[in-house]
Amino acid sequence: MFSFQYPGPQKKIPLTTKIMMVVWIFVGLAILSFFAFSFVIIALLAGLVAFAANLFQKKRAPISSNQPEFPKQHYSRNPKEKDNDIIDI
Repeated sequence: MFSFQYPGPQKKIPLTTKIMMVVWIFVGLAILSFFAFSFVIIALLAGLVAFAANLFQKKRAPISSNQPEFPKQHYSRNPKEKDNDIIDI
């Protein structure tokens, strides 16, 4: 692997070192973009397979809720109950 040591303030960086640094940056970006593009292609293919599997699936029965309705009880106040809605502090 290419490594670089800074020569100090008095020495100039050789032209070949500068070129190699740029080349390594482009190589790194190329590898990164290749793997990112591959990931996108794999995700698209997986989505296409899932879509095709859903198309050729047997027709399912529609989802219906055959549950009985929850019994609703309306609140009715007991007339004999004392009116204690207000809390004294």
